[in-house]
Amino acid sequence: MFSASERGRSIWLAVLLTLILVLWMASGQWLRSEPEPTTVEPASAPLMRVGVRELTATTIHQEQVVQGQLKPLRRLEIRAETQGMVTELPLARGARAKAGAVLVQLAEEDRPAQLARAEAEVASQELIVAGQQRLKTEGLQAETQLQNALAALAAARAERERVRLDLERTRIRAPFDGILEARPLELGSLVERGDLVAEWVDDTQLLAVAHVAQRHIERLHLGQVVRARLLDGREIEGSLTYLARVAAPGTRSFRIEAQVPNPDRQLPAGMSLTLRIELDPVDAHFISPAALTLNDQGQLGVKTVDDQQRVQFYPIERLRAEADGWWVGGLPSPLRLIVQGQGFVIPGEQVEPVTLPTTLTQDSGQSG
Repeated sequence: MFSASERGRSIWLAVLLTLILVLWMASGQWLRSEPEPTTVEPASAPLMRVGVRELTATTIHQEQVVQGQLKPLRRLEIRAETQGMVTELPLARGARAKAGAVLVQLAEEDRPAQLARAEAEVASQELIVAGQQRLKTEGLQAETQLQNALAALAAARAERERVRLDLERTRIRAPFDGILEARPLELGSLVERGDLVAEWVDDTQLLAVAHVAQRHIERLHLGQVVRARLLDGREIEGSLTYLARVAAPGTRSFRIEAQVPNPDRQLPAGMSLTLRIELDPVDAHFISPAALTLNDQGQLGVKTVDDQQRVQFYPIERLRAEADGWWVGGLPSPLRLIVQGQGFVIPGEQVEPVTLPTTLTQDSGQSG
């Protein structure tokens, strides 16, 4: 039999063992429990930095420069309107004359006699008509006979006019003031109707003729000032008087003409020249070629940053090239032009713009 003290120690030992067992089991359950997951916010990617310059448009004056040639304002091939032998050549080749001057005289032959006979026939028919009218008034003549007489008179007058014109056409005259450029006949030459007898040129006014590429034709209009420089250094000025509306089939270019004065006749037709056509003023931006880029469609343009710090692409129109840059059109004003890093950003992308000095330099397309 256990004593009371021994039974007390046994009870406390049992309680202690039970407590240890409970703690051990509780510790195992705690070790097996997993911690609650924590949400980690991903760090936002930094915006691409690009270098920009603030630009505003400037009004510039332009010139369209093309190569051309001087041609006479009028050049006419004169042909015979009747047949005959050449009896006189009053003008030598290269001679000048006023309108109406005789260039070639053909033999009249019997034309004067034919004209005299035609005039006599007209006079005779006029007497017959006058007599028929008196008889008709007196009631002694029928209306039919009077009308026949009038018809005969009209025929006689027509024949007289034909003979008169044929006689006049034996004297081939200058149609306007000019110069005898060519005359492919000599005294004694037999000329038929329609044969070429002279080339007559009006050189009081000349035409500066050139061809313009199709991308430039829309900027030209009639009346624009044209300055021309000849190969010998002489300069002349005129105005644009003709613009072709149909392109040449081979070159797809458009013919233009500018009328220039030649009062002292010192400018010969056929000379080569350089034409400078003064275009209307336009608003343009001056940029470095290094700022240019291509879009997905292969268009040449620039990238800019808008008010929302997003990249925008604008196609450009090349207007004029200079030593350190281009004048271009088609851009809004003002704008923030990307001059550094444009090769690393795309339209619509948000960026961090860094404003650079406004002095134009040959910027590279590297990241800022």
